[in-house]
Amino acid sequence: MSNYPALENFLAAYFHQDWRMEHETPGAVVAYYLDSEDEEQVAEVRDDLARLSARDLDEAALAQQLRELGSEYDPTLDGGTWRGWLAGLRADFG
Repeated sequence: MSNYPALENFLAAYFHQDWRMEHETPGAVVAYYLDSEDEEQVAEVRDDLARLSARDLDEAALAQQLRELGSEYDPTLDGGTWRGWLAGLRADFG
């Protein structure tokens, strides 16, 4: 079982391999999620993001963790970093 069940649900369900067919940008995926899910679910993802961010993982370990949680998005392909994407998600989830 995952240590981040809500985050795993979010990543696997919204950042699946075909996410680009449904949304133009990663930000659009997050906006859709925030508009679609109830506040309790959003709060659980927010908590998981905070716990994952608190871990001292290097880029490779963070990439592996997020991929294991189901993310098919790779921020490095857009010129970003995994840590930067995680920080952006935390900001988006407030």
